[in-house]
Amino acid sequence: MQLKSIKILWIGLICYSLTSTLSAQDSYQSSVYEGFSIKVSGLLDFSKSEIMSESFTGSFGTELSAGYGLTDNFSIFGAYQFLFPSKLQRAEIGFLLYTDKISHQNFITGLKYTGGSPSSEIRYSIEAGYFIASSTAQIFQKQNGNYVDVDLHGGGLHTGLGFSYFSSPFLSFDINAGFNTGKYHSSEYLGISYTETLKWTKIQCIVGVHYHFAGR
Repeated sequence: MQLKSIKILWIGLICYSLTSTLSAQDSYQSSVYEGFSIKVSGLLDFSKSEIMSESFTGSFGTELSAGYGLTDNFSIFGAYQFLFPSKLQRAEIGFLLYTDKISHQNFITGLKYTGGSPSSEIRYSIEAGYFIASSTAQIFQKQNGNYVDVDLHGGGLHTGLGFSYFSSPFLSFDINAGFNTGKYHSSEYLGISYTETLKWTKIQCIVGVHYHFAGR
């Protein structure tokens, strides 16, 4: 009778130990998307637009973004991008006016869905939002032999997808791909503003380090 009681006790202890282990595994968080986060990234951008550049032109730049996770799956975000000037294929866009270089500054805001479990180190995401494009094209005036700037502004649709690898609950390394399309609605040339309807397309690859405050 005493031996039987000891066996029952051992079985109970083993079952309790297994249950506690599984429970601890389920509750362990490898990744956190709730609350505030900031990300610093490098990006590669391929852009084209009507008149200025009919073929894709590559540019390197940086991105600074911030987000707030409403839940572990849904978050809102905003981002600022600065791209260094890139050389355009020279094309005549007016009488003795030729394209030379172009630079970009962009703003993005939107909603992101992050899939996967908080217990996973690898998460995936999809996002959509509004993309504000501000570009400065440098134009060569052959008649005068000098350069002038044309400022272009407009908005459009932003979509993207990405993956995050969490080295700890508060730090992840992200890679994202973005597709953006819209129109330049206005331009400024020699101090005079014009209304425009120039279509643009931007394809981007972004790699960055992402800090999640709630993961500490």
